[in-house]
Amino acid sequence: MARKKKKHEEEENMERWLVSYADFITLLFAFFVTMYAISRVDEAKLGSAVESLQRALGSLIPVHISQRDAGAFPHKSPGATVSVISAEAEEKIPSEIKDFERLAEDIKRQVEEAKGAIDKSRSNQLDQIKFLIDRRGLVIRVPESFFFNSGQASLRPEVIPILKVLGRSLEKVSNHIRIEGHTDSVPINTPQFPSNWELSSARATTIIRYLLSNYHFSPDRLSATGYAEFRPIAPNTTPEGRSQNRRVDVVILSTKAGEAEPQEANNLNQRIPHEFPRRSDLKNRTEKVVSPAQEEKEKEAPYGVRIFREMNNPKP
Repeated sequence: MARKKKKHEEEENMERWLVSYADFITLLFAFFVTMYAISRVDEAKLGSAVESLQRALGSLIPVHISQRDAGAFPHKSPGATVSVISAEAEEKIPSEIKDFERLAEDIKRQVEEAKGAIDKSRSNQLDQIKFLIDRRGLVIRVPESFFFNSGQASLRPEVIPILKVLGRSLEKVSNHIRIEGHTDSVPINTPQFPSNWELSSARATTIIRYLLSNYHFSPDRLSATGYAEFRPIAPNTTPEGRSQNRRVDVVILSTKAGEAEPQEANNLNQRIPHEFPRRSDLKNRTEKVVSPAQEEKEKEAPYGVRIFREMNNPKP
């Protein structure tokens, strides 16, 4: 029995580890094949899949349009790329997303054509112009350094060709257009701009003034807003973040967002508060008879009280 047991142990297979090793190699091979497949995404098929998912869910997803970085291996630029940002915008502009996308593509194409009209240092900054679609509408985001010098609100002459592109394109749009000025958190205190509020507002109104002076915009379709440093899109703790926050946003408002803008009253007289009498009412009032004693008493009344009494009881 001892001899048989010893013989059985000698015949035991000592290469069983090869089975585990082969399994490990197979799993490792499958892992790298999966990683390679993920890195080689077919954008056309991915876009088709996303569109099918959108239709299945019964809604569209707003997009972010920007220029893709070429990376370490330069290749022919595919043009504007599309990435998902927020689904909330769909509730605000459901029927205008496609129109905004076409407008963004048209402006981007015209900006590319205008590259030759500006100097090389500025043309390299054109890739920093971003096109976003959010709940407000289409946002054309331009870095502050492209239009203005630091701490200034005067347009650079060399960027006028790009403003002409924006003016010609936006002139055809019927939506309300709002120009928003933004700064970083670095304070400013000059005779012209005591704070970032004045600087951001002045930059927005400078662009408004250019559009009104050179193109046929209806003034009630334009508005200027200065937000100073209080609408950041990046942290103000780093130079890169502050550079992103110094910007001018040209916002083409959606129809719903445009309805929230202040509107001109149908009857301008309705703007006058009812507690203040109209001039026509004052003319029809009869003069009050005042005794000398009462007149002396009224003269001793405070100045504000006397003015109020004169408004309500004007002398002929």
